[in-house]
Amino acid sequence: MKKRAVIFGAGTYGQVYSKYLEEYYEILGFIDDNDLLKGTDIGGYSVLGNINYLFNALTKDIAVFVPIGNNSVRVNLLSKIESEGFEIPSFIHESVLLDATVELGKAIYILPSSNVMPFTKIQDYSMISMGVNIAHHVTIEKGCFFSQGVNIGASIYIKEFAYFGIGSTVMTGVSYIGKNTLIGAGTLIIKNVPDEVVMIGNPGKILRTNINH
Repeated sequence: MKKRAVIFGAGTYGQVYSKYLEEYYEILGFIDDNDLLKGTDIGGYSVLGNINYLFNALTKDIAVFVPIGNNSVRVNLLSKIESEGFEIPSFIHESVLLDATVELGKAIYILPSSNVMPFTKIQDYSMISMGVNIAHHVTIEKGCFFSQGVNIGASIYIKEFAYFGIGSTVMTGVSYIGKNTLIGAGTLIIKNVPDEVVMIGNPGKILRTNINH
């Protein structure tokens, strides 16, 4: 018998995750704070209600997934949902190459065909999309997001809430990526990145301060 689950966020990422999760869970539907969506059907699942519905109408044995791309929103929701006593499992697709030495925190989401090499640490609430390659001895702080096709070199320390756009690359030899950074799609990072900046280009250069995290 499959465990029951709901997905917080009825946007496109939530819809994608509903397709992956339904193989392993009985999906009851979506939770979404847009009250206009309540009762609508999205991708075959109903929007049940908002966060108050989750807390007041559903039992605590239900697993809750929050596949929302905005790092701060995802982390805040997962922390609040866990504090209310709900389960917040990780989801690691069966095709992911995940070495046994990798240390995983809570509510880690990794989609198909990604590869995480030995001695890497991934802290709570991080999301890794399809086809991401993370080399050995990397540390990823909480709440980071890796878009499709990202490549991370070896022995790099990635601070909390970093966001990596599609196809971006961080070369081995870089020591750290600052917190609340945004690495643009296709950007090549060849040197350390400070906190709170947006990086674009090849090689990556600071475009502006990241004030929208």
